[in-house]
Amino acid sequence: MQFDLLAEPWIRVLYRDGRCEPIGIRRALADAGRIRQIAATNPMDRVAIVRFLLALLYWCRGSSPADAAAATDDSFPPDWFAKLEENKDCFNLLGEGGRFCQDRHARRPRPVTDLLQEIPTGNNFWHFRHSTDGCDGLCPACCATGLLRLPLFSVSGLPDLKSGINGTPPVYVLPVGVSLHDTLVANWLPHQQLGIPAWVQPDVGPIPGQDVRLLTGLTLLSRRVMLHDPVANPGVCIGCGAVETPLILTCEFETAGRQENAGWIDPHVVYSDDTPRKASKAPDLRSARKFTMDRPWPDLLSRIAETGRFVAAGRATALLIVGFATGRALNIDVWERTVALPSTVPVPGRGAPLVREWKAKGSGLVARVIREVRLPDEKPNSRKHVEIPSALNAIRPHVEGRASARATDLLGGDESAWEQAASEYRPMMKVIARSLSPGFTTAAVERRRRIASAVPDMRPNTGRAKKPKRRKGGAK
Repeated sequence: MQFDLLAEPWIRVLYRDGRCEPIGIRRALADAGRIRQIAATNPMDRVAIVRFLLALLYWCRGSSPADAAAATDDSFPPDWFAKLEENKDCFNLLGEGGRFCQDRHARRPRPVTDLLQEIPTGNNFWHFRHSTDGCDGLCPACCATGLLRLPLFSVSGLPDLKSGINGTPPVYVLPVGVSLHDTLVANWLPHQQLGIPAWVQPDVGPIPGQDVRLLTGLTLLSRRVMLHDPVANPGVCIGCGAVETPLILTCEFETAGRQENAGWIDPHVVYSDDTPRKASKAPDLRSARKFTMDRPWPDLLSRIAETGRFVAAGRATALLIVGFATGRALNIDVWERTVALPSTVPVPGRGAPLVREWKAKGSGLVARVIREVRLPDEKPNSRKHVEIPSALNAIRPHVEGRASARATDLLGGDESAWEQAASEYRPMMKVIARSLSPGFTTAAVERRRRIASAVPDMRPNTGRAKKPKRRKGGAK
């Protein structure tokens, strides 16, 4: 059996007229102007498939700015992709000969469901979606999608499995337009050194001591995989639910070694300016000590505001932000957020100071509330009022999630938007105030009022009332 990724329908897309259907690579590139977006149920696949199609564009056409300008009429010239036909053997998922992003020397039998993190394997029975190793399988389309995830979302684990070139999966930020065509053009930026993609040379790796080339970094496989042949009897795919489809049950699946590389600068990752450079990552929200809102949303938003790399990219109208939360070898959660860009691109750096101020004010709420609750003759003691951090940590993810949904206005540095974001705290703070300061005495009522008003104050410093300083001896 063969499965030609160029022609077989495996990329599910949503057309701008409302149609949703699977298509092959050729049609995805030919219909890019009529396609709204990749219609994957998991946001990891939306990122992985767009990056794959972008890599094909680089591989077939290079990174000439003139070509990007010629592609602004919502269609790519058909002759741009002659290289696909010349190398069509690279895109066979099954069959004899070379296979797409696979290694015939791989030796570690595993259930094929290892390719998709959301499907439980082994003895993990207590899930909403139950599966049995060796009995439940994936259709060829889901296997192809799983192979594309490997460079972006692989995590470390046993035995000797390593993460991908970006290390622990970072938060990915992709400019997206009103069509797949606009999305690809917005991300098609000049690069001098393109390198070799994994579908041409699956065992390709960076040259030690040198910067990683673009196609090498985009497609570098963190696992050596070899799909076994499909079973004779058709069934139901545990990944997408396709019925009456030949299924692949097992594969060879082993580590490709340590791939993390400091010489790689991913075009869709937000980095800090610190040395060594660090990427924004989605944290393990099960940790109470680090449990804050859409953490690390304030850092991520401030870094996006500081750079024009994402905000001013091409014809994009929004940013697709996808984070994959992991804890060592555990796959915990995946989330996405689409941030619409302002109609006028904000000046880079304008909103960043306000985001940092917002983060500082939010982080300081615990200390502020403790000061309000502490009795006049009570000395500061870290063992008292331990319920306050827990109470605030319980509400901040919800409140900050609502505030960050206004990112379009916040990126523009609009003061009224920040004041509205701060107001999201008030209903929750009133509830906390009644809990921390019960009773109806004058002191309790006044304390509740002060606790309820403990919200991030984003008003400009100018015009705020300042308390007069007292001189020594008590004289005013």
